[in-house]
Amino acid sequence: MRLLALFVLTGISGVAPAQTIGMNSWIHATANLDRTVQFYVQAFGLESPAPPRPPNPAVPALLNLPGVKLQAATLRLPGAPFALELTNFGGDIDLHPGQPHPWDPGAARLIVEMPNIDAALVALKRAGASVVTRSGVPVKLGDARVVVVRDPDGYLIELMESPEPAASMGLAVRDIQETAKFYHEMLGFEVRGLAEFPSDAGLSDALDLPSGAPHRLMTAVVPGTTALMQFWEFRGLDRTVFRRQVPDPGTPAIALRVSDLDGLLRRLKAGGTPVISAGGVPTQFSPTIRNIIVEDPNGFKIELYEQR
Repeated sequence: MRLLALFVLTGISGVAPAQTIGMNSWIHATANLDRTVQFYVQAFGLESPAPPRPPNPAVPALLNLPGVKLQAATLRLPGAPFALELTNFGGDIDLHPGQPHPWDPGAARLIVEMPNIDAALVALKRAGASVVTRSGVPVKLGDARVVVVRDPDGYLIELMESPEPAASMGLAVRDIQETAKFYHEMLGFEVRGLAEFPSDAGLSDALDLPSGAPHRLMTAVVPGTTALMQFWEFRGLDRTVFRRQVPDPGTPAIALRVSDLDGLLRRLKAGGTPVISAGGVPTQFSPTIRNIIVEDPNGFKIELYEQR
């Protein structure tokens, strides 16, 4: 029934192409790397990451921003099948921080599951998080309790009560049919979901939505991994696409490993996918890695890399 709903919704048929074969990280840019790293270390009790590496000379071409410099820190959340990568950019560039509404297309959130979200919420607030959930406390959503906060850059974090630690990813989208088609046909995701637009008082409270705002959800496991990605579409709301430059604090992204970068890039360009990197060509990020940055239909940044 769920599979049928997917095909009716998206018009997809056949087997998804084997393009995506892995995932490196879920990313967002920061205004102050040290501050945001310490926020996550303090709030979740994580190990401090290794010091940032020296600037990579390929970054300006990758971002199509001459003179830009990148520093990054990688964190590991308990039970997460992907890394959390925090980035910070310097050089002669103008930065435009942004904090989208949870329902704005392109707004991403990190979903962290843990046994005691009451204690976690206290730790997050002590570390400097601001609470998004309207009631200010965990609310009932389905069989779980959830609460949503923002980190120092305004990036959304959803805490979900669960017996075992885990982490997944969420993305608000403009049109779920368009998004599912893109991720399936271009990246090989098997997107599942139903076409209905229910409303839920718990979700409205958790995300501070106007009461009764309808939504629909589809999910996919990133090919080659166990990482779950959720796609949310909201209706009846004033939505603004959250489209920023990669370096702008709060800007989210994902890094996906693919099997044939050149072939995939030809298909993406033929489909009208915006390419961010200079000249629309991959950069040589290291002796074994080539990468490029593109946008999905919601302005969400995707770093595609091929590793040999």
